Amino acid sequence: MPAAEPADTGDASFRKAEAYLYGRGAAQNCDEAIKNLKEASAKSNAKARSTFGTLYATGHCVPRDLPTSYLWFAMALRVDPNNQILEKDLTAVWNQMTPPERQMAARMKQ
Repeated sequence: MPAAEPADTGDASFRKAEAYLYGRGAAQNCDEAIKNLKEASAKSNAKARSTFGTLYATGHCVPRDLPTSYLWFAMALRVDPNNQILEKDLTAVWNQMTPPERQMAARMKQ
């Protein structure tokens, strides 16, 4: 009986995304980075989701959008609920948002 294939956790896609984001072993390419981050995020990869949170918080490769950043950090925290760094990132983004942005983030998170 053949061994079961390990579940794809999106780590390979995440590593590719990082290479494209930071120009490590590949030319910097935001489009390729985002494509690979989406693939990894679809597989509930907390690191990929957290990276999206950072990108939207800083406006790197995507338009700066704090409610969307908050949503990505919240989705990452759902996958990795004991990650204190994610909790701090989520709180930091929340504290930077205006009241209307907070309302939007709260609606998006549901």
